[in-house]
Formats: sequence, C-alpha cells, structure tokens
Amino acid sequence: MPHPESRLSSDLAHGSAIVGLPLATGQIRIYYEGNVIGAENLTRYRDKAAQASGRLLHNYPTGYPTRAREDVDPREVVEIGVIDIETHQIDIAARPADVSWWIDVDDLVDLGLIQKAE
Repeated sequence: MPHPESRLSSDLAHGSAIVGLPLATGQIRIYYEGNVIGAENLTRYRDKAAQASGRLLHNYPTGYPTRAREDVDPREVVEIGVIDIETHQIDIAARPADVSWWIDVDDLVDLGLIQKAE
C-alpha cells in the first residue's frame, strides 16, 4: 500500500490494491487497481489485488501494458503482506490499525483481519 506521506496516497484512488516487485535499479515496479470505473467484479480489496497481480504476472517479467503501472522509489510504498499467485489468497502481516486508513472496514472483515461489529 502507499506510504501515508507518499505522493501515491493522494494520486491513487483510495483503497487501491498495489502489488510490486523490486527492480535491478532499486525502484519498485508497482501495478495497482482502484476500480475507478466501478466494476462490479472489483468491489472487494481482494479482487482488486488479484487484478493488479494478474497485470504484474502477464507475460512476466514484462507485465501487462497498462496505465496502472509505475516504477517508484521504495519509500513510496509499504509492504503489508503477500498474495499467492495461484490461489489469490492474501496474507496481510500488518496490523489492522496500520492499514485501516487505506483499506475499508468491510475489506478488513473480508480479509479476516477484524471481526464484524455487531
């Protein structure tokens, strides 16, 4: 996810899923999905992460030709977890309090990071 003080935190759609890999240059190549068009199949954070990872892995290592790709300074992003490329299972190691400013509550529940309030 973007570092809270990075340019990405205001440039990307709030709640965008970001996946990335380090480059030999020291930068991180990120692919992101923010569902700015409101697609029904990209409403959950996990679905956006799967879409972004699909772009990253398409014709690897070249990746999918998209505007939703950027090479950034590593300080622009914070690694919060990993995604299994075969199952799309997301394992977030960050504490819910550290990601709740970016990931919506419903998505935190869906990801199993918090309990739904009764």
